[in-house]
Amino acid sequence: MKILTILIGILVLNVFDAPNCRADETVTEAMLRAESLGKLRLGLPEKDVLKLLGSPATRGKLVFQEADGNYVQDWHYPDKGIELLMSTGEKKSGAKTIANITASAPCTFATRKGIKVGDAESAARKAYAEHVDRETSDPGTLVVGSIYGGIFFGAAAE
Repeated sequence: MKILTILIGILVLNVFDAPNCRADETVTEAMLRAESLGKLRLGLPEKDVLKLLGSPATRGKLVFQEADGNYVQDWHYPDKGIELLMSTGEKKSGAKTIANITASAPCTFATRKGIKVGDAESAARKAYAEHVDRETSDPGTLVVGSIYGGIFFGAAAE
């Protein structure tokens, strides 16, 4: 099986190592906070995204998201296989940061554990074995962390 897409979606992601995790944070939560896709990570400011990827091919409207009370905007980079959900937080005029990353072909960026779009599902399962949500993962879908905050790998047969 091949990994078709990678979706990283947690509310806050700051780069730091698991040994430095907060007392109330699990090893999995610490790993997720440190995760990235290439140099993209959750919480990355708009100016850094623009330095890394340039301007998106398209930007959606800034919309209010009822579920969490934040304003969000879709940014699409089809030639890079990247879609970003940018958030301004609870204020429409707030600074934009990455709230969600979706990668599909032709994306060549890798996670911190070296998993890329197109890699075998078994490689992703091995790399993230201790962090897999066994209740929601099944063949073809791997959930690292949880469905409420984590990394989702979607796979299909070659």
